[in-house]
Amino acid sequence: MSYIGEFIKNNILCIFFVGLGLLAWFVTIGARIESKKSGRYVSGVPGVGGILIIIGFLFSPVKWLALIGLLDFDMWYFFVKVVPDIIRAERDERNYIPPEEFDDGKVIEYSQFNKEFEEIIIEREAPYAHSLHSICRYIIIRKEGKYVLLKNEHNIKVIERIECDTLEECEKHASKKVKWNSK
Repeated sequence: MSYIGEFIKNNILCIFFVGLGLLAWFVTIGARIESKKSGRYVSGVPGVGGILIIIGFLFSPVKWLALIGLLDFDMWYFFVKVVPDIIRAERDERNYIPPEEFDDGKVIEYSQFNKEFEEIIIEREAPYAHSLHSICRYIIIRKEGKYVLLKNEHNIKVIERIECDTLEECEKHASKKVKWNSK
């Protein structure tokens, strides 16, 4: 068998992953160029090319070539910009305290953040579409002598309002898992 055939036989995983990585890299570069030409966003597969190239060269006997995968700018952008932004947004969401007045009413109680309180399907008009919303926080306000339970997706997007006569009635309409904080 020839030297090239032997190399291919021993490094098939390396060739496969590096080939896929190069393809993903070129697709991402092409998408950027197309986005600039057309003026609209065209998605590539950012960061995937670099990761696949690193994995591929880690299967080869010349492992230091995995450093080539670090040339993928999108991978660095992901770890330096995107991940810290996600962590910061999660922290801000968890530590959120509503203002004294919210949705034209005085805040009485609000719940701690929880991604899994409940999901609500909102039906819309024709063409009869619907959307699924995750309720992550409840806020009870006092407005015009009544209590109003606000079901919020994340911190500020109010999905549903339920008017009640008493505070306890509002609390009954919320999830059983709620931990309330008083204002």
